Amino acid sequence: MSDSASLQSLQQIKPPEHPLANEFGQDTPVFERLGSIVRSLHDTLQELGADKVLSEAASEFPSARERLLHIASLTEKAANTVLSKVEETLPLQDKVLDAADKLPSGLPSEIQDFAATSTASARETRAALSEIMMAQDFQDLTGQLIKKVVTLLERTEKDLLQLLIDAAPPGTITEVKKDELMAGPGAPGSVALDQGSVDDLLADLGF
Repeated sequence: MSDSASLQSLQQIKPPEHPLANEFGQDTPVFERLGSIVRSLHDTLQELGADKVLSEAASEFPSARERLLHIASLTEKAANTVLSKVEETLPLQDKVLDAADKLPSGLPSEIQDFAATSTASARETRAALSEIMMAQDFQDLTGQLIKKVVTLLERTEKDLLQLLIDAAPPGTITEVKKDELMAGPGAPGSVALDQGSVDDLLADLGF
Protein backbone atom coordinates (compact mmCIF):
# COMPACT_ATOMS: atom_id res chain seq x y z
CA MET A 1 0.00 0.00 0.00
CA SER A 2 1.37 3.45 -0.91
CA ASP A 3 2.03 6.17 1.68
CA SER A 4 -0.83 8.28 0.32
CA ALA A 5 -3.23 5.33 0.51
CA SER A 6 -2.13 4.59 4.09
CA LEU A 7 -2.68 8.23 5.04
CA GLN A 8 -6.16 8.20 3.52
CA SER A 9 -6.99 5.02 5.43
CA LEU A 10 -5.86 6.57 8.71
CA GLN A 11 -7.86 9.72 8.03
CA GLN A 12 -11.00 7.62 7.53
CA ILE A 13 -10.68 6.00 10.96
CA LYS A 14 -13.03 7.67 13.43
CA PRO A 15 -12.29 7.63 17.17
CA PRO A 16 -15.00 6.26 19.46
CA GLU A 17 -17.53 8.91 20.35
CA HIS A 18 -17.84 10.31 23.85
CA PRO A 19 -21.36 10.14 25.36
CA LEU A 20 -21.63 13.93 24.99
CA ALA A 21 -20.38 14.02 21.38
CA ASN A 22 -23.72 14.38 19.61
CA GLU A 23 -24.86 17.07 22.01
CA PHE A 24 -21.88 19.41 21.97
CA GLY A 25 -20.52 19.42 18.42
CA GLN A 26 -17.14 20.32 16.94
CA ASP A 27 -15.13 20.94 20.12
CA THR A 28 -15.90 17.46 21.44
CA PRO A 29 -12.73 15.70 20.09
CA VAL A 30 -10.50 18.14 21.99
CA PHE A 31 -12.71 17.79 25.04
CA GLU A 32 -12.55 13.99 24.81
CA ARG A 33 -8.76 13.86 24.45
CA LEU A 34 -8.27 16.33 27.27
CA GLY A 35 -10.57 14.37 29.53
CA SER A 36 -8.77 11.12 28.72
CA ILE A 37 -5.40 12.71 29.52
CA VAL A 38 -6.64 14.05 32.86
CA ARG A 39 -8.21 10.69 33.76
CA SER A 40 -5.04 8.80 32.84
CA LEU A 41 -2.84 11.15 34.86
CA HIS A 42 -5.22 11.12 37.80
CA ASP A 43 -5.44 7.31 37.86
CA THR A 44 -1.66 6.98 37.54
CA LEU A 45 -1.09 9.30 40.48
CA GLN A 46 -3.58 7.33 42.54
CA GLU A 47 -2.31 3.85 41.63
CA LEU A 48 1.49 4.20 41.82
CA GLY A 49 2.86 1.65 44.23
CA ALA A 50 -0.47 -0.04 44.85
CA ASP A 51 0.79 -3.58 44.29
CA LYS A 52 1.00 -6.38 46.87
CA VAL A 53 4.47 -5.44 48.05
CA LEU A 54 3.43 -1.87 48.77
CA SER A 55 -0.18 -2.54 49.72
CA GLU A 56 0.41 -1.55 53.33
CA ALA A 57 2.11 1.68 52.32
CA ALA A 58 -0.56 2.32 49.70
CA SER A 59 -3.30 2.06 52.31
CA GLU A 60 -1.46 4.43 54.64
CA PHE A 61 -0.44 6.85 51.91
CA PRO A 62 -3.18 6.66 49.25
CA SER A 63 -1.70 9.46 47.19
CA ALA A 64 1.40 8.91 45.05
CA ARG A 65 2.47 12.44 45.85
CA GLU A 66 2.24 11.77 49.57
CA ARG A 67 4.36 8.64 49.16
CA LEU A 68 7.04 10.60 47.33
CA LEU A 69 7.08 13.22 50.07
CA HIS A 70 7.22 10.43 52.66
CA ILE A 71 10.29 9.00 50.90
CA ALA A 72 11.91 12.43 50.97
CA SER A 73 11.17 12.72 54.69
CA LEU A 74 12.63 9.28 55.47
CA THR A 75 15.74 10.08 53.44
CA GLU A 76 16.21 13.34 55.29
CA LYS A 77 15.83 11.67 58.69
CA ALA A 78 18.33 8.94 57.76
CA ALA A 79 20.87 11.48 56.53
CA ASN A 80 20.47 13.55 59.69
CA THR A 81 21.02 10.44 61.83
CA VAL A 82 24.22 9.60 59.94
CA LEU A 83 25.50 13.17 60.30
CA SER A 84 24.72 13.18 64.01
CA LYS A 85 26.58 9.92 64.64
CA VAL A 86 29.57 11.04 62.58
CA GLU A 87 29.75 14.28 64.54
CA GLU A 88 29.71 12.26 67.77
CA THR A 89 32.44 9.89 66.56
CA LEU A 90 34.95 12.36 65.12
CA PRO A 91 35.93 13.79 68.54
CA LEU A 92 36.56 10.24 69.80
CA GLN A 93 39.06 9.69 67.01
CA ASP A 94 40.70 13.00 67.84
CA LYS A 95 41.12 11.85 71.44
CA VAL A 96 42.86 8.68 70.28
CA LEU A 97 45.24 10.67 68.10
CA ASP A 98 45.94 13.17 70.86
CA ALA A 99 46.61 10.43 73.42
CA ALA A 100 48.98 8.64 71.04
CA ASP A 101 50.95 11.83 70.43
CA LYS A 102 51.37 12.35 74.19
CA LEU A 103 52.87 8.92 74.88
CA PRO A 104 56.32 9.29 76.44
CA SER A 105 59.36 8.12 74.57
CA GLY A 106 61.32 5.05 75.63
CA LEU A 107 58.32 2.74 75.91
CA PRO A 108 58.67 -0.95 75.04
CA SER A 109 58.61 -1.64 71.31
CA GLU A 110 55.32 -3.53 71.59
CA ILE A 111 53.61 -0.47 73.04
CA GLN A 112 55.19 1.80 70.45
CA ASP A 113 54.01 -0.50 67.66
CA PHE A 114 50.51 -0.57 69.12
CA ALA A 115 50.47 3.23 69.41
CA ALA A 116 51.63 3.61 65.80
CA THR A 117 48.98 1.18 64.55
CA SER A 118 46.27 2.89 66.61
CA THR A 119 47.30 6.30 65.31
CA ALA A 120 47.21 5.15 61.68
CA SER A 121 43.84 3.47 62.15
CA ALA A 122 42.40 6.53 63.88
CA ARG A 123 43.52 8.78 61.03
CA GLU A 124 42.03 6.44 58.40
CA THR A 125 38.79 6.19 60.36
CA ARG A 126 38.59 9.96 60.72
CA ALA A 127 39.13 10.43 56.98
CA ALA A 128 36.41 7.87 56.21
CA LEU A 129 33.99 9.57 58.59
CA SER A 130 34.67 12.91 56.91
CA GLU A 131 33.87 11.36 53.52
CA ILE A 132 30.66 9.89 54.92
CA MET A 133 29.67 13.33 56.19
CA MET A 134 30.35 14.96 52.83
CA ALA A 135 28.42 12.22 51.01
CA GLN A 136 25.23 13.18 52.83
CA ASP A 137 24.85 16.00 50.32
CA PHE A 138 22.93 13.45 48.25
CA GLN A 139 19.99 13.89 50.60
CA ASP A 140 19.59 17.56 49.79
CA LEU A 141 19.69 16.85 46.06
CA THR A 142 17.33 13.87 46.36
CA GLY A 143 14.87 15.79 48.49
CA GLN A 144 14.88 18.75 46.14
CA LEU A 145 14.37 16.49 43.13
CA ILE A 146 11.46 14.62 44.73
CA LYS A 147 9.77 17.87 45.71
CA LYS A 148 10.20 19.22 42.19
CA VAL A 149 8.64 16.06 40.74
CA VAL A 150 5.73 16.27 43.19
CA THR A 151 5.17 19.94 42.37
CA LEU A 152 5.32 19.20 38.65
CA LEU A 153 2.77 16.39 38.96
CA GLU A 154 0.45 18.55 41.03
CA ARG A 155 0.65 21.53 38.72
CA THR A 156 0.27 19.38 35.61
CA GLU A 157 -2.85 17.72 36.96
CA LYS A 158 -4.29 21.04 38.12
CA ASP A 159 -3.56 22.79 34.81
CA LEU A 160 -5.05 19.92 32.79
CA LEU A 161 -8.08 19.84 35.04
CA GLN A 162 -8.57 23.59 34.64
CA LEU A 163 -8.38 23.16 30.86
CA LEU A 164 -10.98 20.40 31.09
CA ILE A 165 -13.25 22.63 33.15
CA ASP A 166 -12.83 25.50 30.68
CA ALA A 167 -13.56 23.22 27.72
CA ALA A 168 -16.48 21.40 29.32
CA PRO A 169 -19.85 21.87 27.61
CA PRO A 170 -22.05 24.49 29.29
CA GLY A 171 -24.10 23.21 32.17
CA THR A 172 -22.09 20.04 32.83
CA ILE A 173 -20.20 21.50 35.81
CA THR A 174 -21.75 23.78 38.41
CA GLU A 175 -19.85 26.84 39.59
CA VAL A 176 -19.92 25.49 43.15
CA LYS A 177 -18.25 22.25 42.04
CA LYS A 178 -15.61 24.20 40.10
CA ASP A 179 -14.75 26.33 43.13
CA GLU A 180 -14.65 23.36 45.50
CA LEU A 181 -12.51 21.32 43.14
CA MET A 182 -9.86 23.92 42.37
CA ALA A 183 -9.63 25.11 45.99
CA GLY A 184 -8.22 21.73 47.05
CA PRO A 185 -7.92 20.41 50.61
CA GLY A 186 -4.94 22.54 51.66
CA ALA A 187 -4.31 26.09 52.75
CA PRO A 188 -4.93 29.08 50.43
CA GLY A 189 -2.51 28.93 47.53
CA SER A 190 -2.05 25.19 47.87
CA VAL A 191 -1.54 23.28 44.62
CA ALA A 192 -2.87 19.93 45.84
CA LEU A 193 -6.28 18.89 44.55
CA ASP A 194 -9.11 17.13 46.34
CA GLN A 195 -8.74 13.69 44.74
CA GLY A 196 -12.31 12.67 45.52
CA SER A 197 -13.63 15.77 43.78
CA VAL A 198 -11.43 15.04 40.76
CA ASP A 199 -12.93 11.54 40.53
CA ASP A 200 -16.45 12.93 40.83
CA LEU A 201 -15.88 15.55 38.15
CA LEU A 202 -14.33 13.12 35.67
CA ALA A 203 -17.17 10.68 36.27
CA ASP A 204 -19.76 13.43 35.72
CA LEU A 205 -18.12 14.28 32.41
CA GLY A 206 -18.08 10.64 31.31
CA PHE A 207 -14.38 9.84 31.77
